[in-house]
Amino acid sequence: MNDVVGVGKKARFRGGRIRIFSNLQELAAGPRRFLFFIVFNVVSWQCIVGPALVLLARKIDMPPSYVGFLISFMPLSMVLVLVTGQLVLRLGPKRVMFTAWMLRNLISCVVFLMPWAMYHYGLHSGWWVLMAATFGFCLMRALGAGGWFPWLHEVVPENQRAAYFSAEGAVGQFLNVAVMIGQGLILRNNPSLGRFLIIYAIGIASGMFSLTWMARVPGGLAVNAELTINQGFESYRRALKDRSYMWFVINAALCFSATSWFGSAGVMFLKDAVGLSPEEVMYIMALGSVGIMFTIRYWGRFTEHSGSGSTVFLTLTGHTLAAMGALALIPGLAATRYALYPVFILAATFNGAMWMATHRAMFNCVAAQDRIGYTNIFTVGTSMALGITPILAGLAIDHWGMWGYRFCFIMAGVLGFGCGVASRYVCRDSKPLDMSLARLLNPTLPARTVGRIFWVSMGLHESNR
Repeated sequence: MNDVVGVGKKARFRGGRIRIFSNLQELAAGPRRFLFFIVFNVVSWQCIVGPALVLLARKIDMPPSYVGFLISFMPLSMVLVLVTGQLVLRLGPKRVMFTAWMLRNLISCVVFLMPWAMYHYGLHSGWWVLMAATFGFCLMRALGAGGWFPWLHEVVPENQRAAYFSAEGAVGQFLNVAVMIGQGLILRNNPSLGRFLIIYAIGIASGMFSLTWMARVPGGLAVNAELTINQGFESYRRALKDRSYMWFVINAALCFSATSWFGSAGVMFLKDAVGLSPEEVMYIMALGSVGIMFTIRYWGRFTEHSGSGSTVFLTLTGHTLAAMGALALIPGLAATRYALYPVFILAATFNGAMWMATHRAMFNCVAAQDRIGYTNIFTVGTSMALGITPILAGLAIDHWGMWGYRFCFIMAGVLGFGCGVASRYVCRDSKPLDMSLARLLNPTLPARTVGRIFWVSMGLHESNR
């Protein structure tokens, strides 16, 4: 007998398929093939620019302010999508992405010069080699990333977008768990530089292999070259004139900034302030991915039922509570080593659900003929926020020490809650919050909101029936 049904929150198996991955069966062939490409892309991403990058930077004593700049390379380089739009239109997303993804993996090999540079020119030379390899990786990715959303918008039908993003979240987080546990095992017992480079080698090999799956994704072809220039400029012009869309982009950028305040400080806080080993840090990051993996499907269905704005509001409220909880983590106390687990796991869980809902809301604002302009403006707006935030976080930690970490957590909480409320107004598929005085003064409102957050997370909301 093939069917085994679990109870409560346990994973269920139907026809040999794990329930958290059942969204895969709801997708057409095109979206599924895009997910298969993402499988190896996620492994590459985590190994080259994931949390292990921060641990490597601190291993060679790179200051927190420099680490902030290192983290910022990825999002800030995405500004290049503004100038690659015409390239995507003329050559097609598929060709542009394939070329850029190959180059980014080849350029990443520069990192293997670190031991030689540090031996001949000292520790500081290792900083510059790491920054050069990371910057080159980010630059090539940015050149190709302008085709990501337009290609995805073409491949994924409108009625499958929430299912796709929740499936992508579940699959991606499952891989994150596996990769980070593997990285934790590699980095145990005071790891040497060579062990970090092993992780890089795995990432580069996975990135090259992902190209074989990218080639199998349908679509992504060039359009009529004679029409590209006018269409490209018109799509940007229409997007910039769409005031409701621009307010949505601004709010989405601030939402991502809120979670980035927490994420930028998190790994350094665990390693430097609390004193965890690289192995322990990777295991905590893996548990955060487990939280996303087991809840993203429920949040996807809730989003289809209640709208993206409701999801962003609830998940950012949950993230705010986690960020405020981080303020109670006092280094040196025995209880801190246990209390940090729910704080970091919940922050990751709600961040993943917010990411899914925000991208769904963006896709639902985009007309097919304007997808280059709309998606690129969204990418640039959110990337600027994600790039500037870690720089500011690194500077705060460098100058204020422990109070720098607290400042980051406060920013994550205050900004996150404000943007969560605003999302109920700027997401087109959501009803504004009831801001009547009687409702605001209701003493049960905070408890009911928190209860609803966990009700959805556990899959008990009516949208999951």
